[in-house]
Amino acid sequence: MHVFYIYFRAWFLIYGLQLSNAPGNMELDCECRSVKCISPNAFTTFSQIADVTLDPMTNQAWLQLSDDHKKVQEDQTEANLPFSPQRFDSLPCVLGWEGYMSGRHYWEVEFANNGYWKVGVTTASSKRHGRFPMNPSTGYWVLWRSTRQFFACTNPETTLPLLLVPQKMGIYIDYEEGQISFYNAENKSHIYTFTGHFREKLYPFFALLDGRGVITIWSPKEHSRF
Repeated sequence: MHVFYIYFRAWFLIYGLQLSNAPGNMELDCECRSVKCISPNAFTTFSQIADVTLDPMTNQAWLQLSDDHKKVQEDQTEANLPFSPQRFDSLPCVLGWEGYMSGRHYWEVEFANNGYWKVGVTTASSKRHGRFPMNPSTGYWVLWRSTRQFFACTNPETTLPLLLVPQKMGIYIDYEEGQISFYNAENKSHIYTFTGHFREKLYPFFALLDGRGVITIWSPKEHSRF
């Protein structure tokens, strides 16, 4: 049942869409090119829906993680957290625990309270300290939901229609093809795809930007019920 679900969902994610591209930054060879459609048969080797958990050594001190490390929200007070060189010290961000340096990986997140956020993928060596732009040239491939606007964080930013803002979003990495894609996980529609050439481990990335948002990562067990 679980294998069939992965096959069925992946088929809709790829074949039920009109794919679009966007330019990235040439510094990391993130050039605009045609997104390669993946046949359903290719997903027989798809590892599975990734069991993403949040890394407590990376979250900024104003972010509170749930006990199971599947949910993040902003706290009312700043926590006294142990030092970690991987921890964000200024921006309200957190990474997933496990990184990916090959293969195809897919996970879903749900947004609550109509908050503002950034979600996507970053590299192992990307900057974590201070304030800095997030785009492919700095090792970040993310979408940004802000006040009355929705962007892909390219350089310059690519404006996306607000009607594409999902309540539940799927993020898909194809490392060898150099693609990071975003989908509306409820209606199976494509939102945006970054293309590039990856040279190091990639980590799931999450940021809350307005004090009221909540991001929850869906687990494979939750997927298996649908």
